[in-house]
Amino acid sequence: MQTYRKKYLHIIIAIVIGIILLNAIPAVNGLTGTGVRVIAVFVPVLYLWLTVGTDWPSWLALALIFMTGVLSPDAVYSGTFGTSLIITVIGMLAFSKVLVDTGVIDTAVKWAITREFVRGRPYVFMAIIFLICAVLSFFMDVGAVTLVFISVITVICNEIGYKKGDPFFTAMMLGLFWITNAFNGGSPLGHALPLIMINSAAGAGYDISIAKWMSIGVPAAILITLIAIVFICLIWKPEASKFNTYDLDAHKSEVKPLTIQGKITIIMLLLVVLYWVLPTIFPSMLPENIKAVYSAYGTAFPLIIAMVLLCIIHIKGRPITTFREMTSTSTVTVLLFIGAVTVLGNAVSSPETGISACLTNILSPITSSMSIYAIVIIALLGCVILTNFISNTVCMLLFFSISVPLISAAGGNVIPLIILLCVMACFASLVPSAAITAPFYFGNENITVKNSLKWNLIMIALAWAGVSFIIYPASRLMM
Repeated sequence: MQTYRKKYLHIIIAIVIGIILLNAIPAVNGLTGTGVRVIAVFVPVLYLWLTVGTDWPSWLALALIFMTGVLSPDAVYSGTFGTSLIITVIGMLAFSKVLVDTGVIDTAVKWAITREFVRGRPYVFMAIIFLICAVLSFFMDVGAVTLVFISVITVICNEIGYKKGDPFFTAMMLGLFWITNAFNGGSPLGHALPLIMINSAAGAGYDISIAKWMSIGVPAAILITLIAIVFICLIWKPEASKFNTYDLDAHKSEVKPLTIQGKITIIMLLLVVLYWVLPTIFPSMLPENIKAVYSAYGTAFPLIIAMVLLCIIHIKGRPITTFREMTSTSTVTVLLFIGAVTVLGNAVSSPETGISACLTNILSPITSSMSIYAIVIIALLGCVILTNFISNTVCMLLFFSISVPLISAAGGNVIPLIILLCVMACFASLVPSAAITAPFYFGNENITVKNSLKWNLIMIALAWAGVSFIIYPASRLMM
């Protein structure tokens, strides 16, 4: 009964917030009446996402948005499930599922941790685990990578003699947590948040291709990975004397060769990635008729074909996968939330609302004496702090709405900022509600807030510094 009462209380609070905002915010400083209505929907929906859930509040948000008049009902509906974003998310989640089901991930992990050069070298062993985690996190759903590696690490640590709470076990789990978070924001392959941000940016008039995103986001994720490895293996160096009991030879027999199904899946994935990146990386090398195919069919086309082929191709009388199996992780709730976030982002950034213009007019006196670089590093810092306590998606959308108009008005290139805001919004590991995979770590006490707080704070600061003082300046030069 208490749960229902709490839910009703949050609903009432959201309604009150909406009513207050609708009547208290004046349409001044460039803000229009439509913008006031959008804010009166946007803020209560964010509150419901944080306190109640992302299922029915996302459904309600769609109705409320077209009632504001900023988008037509058809635009709302098509922007939710009628975009290539949803198909891309379904496709990448499907590939993650097939890679796990065909044994590709299990083979890759066990092969990496049974190489001879890790014998008697615990920190080399940890570094190899983290590197293979980074490689897989580049193109796989963060939830799938997390579950596989938590299982592997738990078994290995138990065999060595380390249990939950021991520094070695905690360091392994935190390294996994940090690296998967970094690639969750840095790589658009297999990860929804970068795709959501790409769509939100497009709604605001900023075109970011997958290849362009990877040129900044992936180096940021790689840098965070290297920082994590150096920090854990060379600075923290958790006690690892029991590692000598790790029976490397016994585990070598567990490494199974890749199946034909696994090899075909890898080839399919590589072809999809090449389709995405070749037009941007080598545009002059492609014939004009091939370029026309890219322009006409878009990014979702290769995923559709690849998914069909994985269902059609049979090995020993059985398909590599079935459509039902590969799409079992693409739940309606997940897709609805992604669609609702996209529509809300389009509504907030629409010129008809005047929200961007209003924020620029209000904050310009404060930021006018600040350099573009100073605004960016403050925005990135605020984003990485706040995201550890609220939804990554909400945080990303919030800082996009606030900081991008300021940088744009100041004449700066907003593309690097948009990408790095997503990276920082995903780098959340401080509390059990920090990220979508946080319950896997905190819920089973693989880590606790107490034994991870110090290391988390240090790593969050290092990740922010690396992105702010290395990746962002480099990306500005590159762009």
